[in-house]
Amino acid sequence: MSPYGRLVVLLAAVLLAVALAACGDDGGEATPTGTATTAATSTPRPGAGGISDEDLASMVPTKADLGQDYAGFQEGAALDTNEERLKTADDPEDEKKDQETFGRVTGYDRQLSASPSTLQADAPLLIQIGVTLFEDSDGASSYLNDDVKDIEARVGRTDLGMLLEAVDPFTVPPLGDESLGLRSRASVPPEQGGPETLYVTYFWFRRGRILADVALARVDDTDISQQAQTIASLLDERIDQVLGRLATPSPASTP
Repeated sequence: MSPYGRLVVLLAAVLLAVALAACGDDGGEATPTGTATTAATSTPRPGAGGISDEDLASMVPTKADLGQDYAGFQEGAALDTNEERLKTADDPEDEKKDQETFGRVTGYDRQLSASPSTLQADAPLLIQIGVTLFEDSDGASSYLNDDVKDIEARVGRTDLGMLLEAVDPFTVPPLGDESLGLRSRASVPPEQGGPETLYVTYFWFRRGRILADVALARVDDTDISQQAQTIASLLDERIDQVLGRLATPSPASTP
């Protein structure tokens, strides 16, 4: 499932909570679907080249890392394994083919969602931050291009009640080995918490065989590309730190 697909699932849950709050339900904060924290294991996976699940988790900034502006957000994180993707894919056969073709190993995602009762005008409704590990850099680059094509192909389609109306590229600063940005607009019917229009800003970049993505969703068309860039830069710093640590030889043991 692409960042767009994952965000659709999360937004559907958040919008449902917003709708319940509007109806007078004060049962608590919105809970992003599928974001229960999963403990990462330090055992490297086959083909990971020494990069463990724990290393991937260390690459993704936490709510605390993002600063006080996001203190009121609810946080969840989980491994994004190939097996989980196959379970949730619209087309499992195509997903399996992509995993094998591009050499996807595994990934790690973190989501932050605003409580309907505390959502501020200048804040996004939801933030998605993730890293995906591939067997080599060529596979990561090809997967990125395929991911973007998949989002663009969804224009005019409805997923979980959300109609993707438009996808437009925008220029992002160089980050990692390659980077790109997209903005999307989707409409939501009343039964999904609308009538509402959602705007999502995506920032992708690749560092070696790590593909990173940041997505921010709002209910208006305010330009939040700078916020996306700030989070992406922090994500890149964390990835670089982890890769640097892994590349540093261990000190020779003293006899």
